[in-house]
Amino acid sequence: MRLDKGWNSYLFEYYHDGSWWCFEIPARSEQEARERVNKLPNAKHLGIIELKLPGHLGLFAKLICWVRNLITLP
Repeated sequence: MRLDKGWNSYLFEYYHDGSWWCFEIPARSEQEARERVNKLPNAKHLGIIELKLPGHLGLFAKLICWVRNLITLP
């Protein structure tokens, strides 16, 4: 994940079902990262990530997403 100047990626861990798991939160400070983690109970499920495209592909990435969405529409 590429972050803009002033942003860091903070790593958190938790225990679930016999294993330790980690996730990262982008934030400008550790306090902000902790505040974001505290808001996770308000999060909603948006779906499954099926493809990640690097943003530096620019218009080509947008075209790939548009075609992918066009093909998978019901």
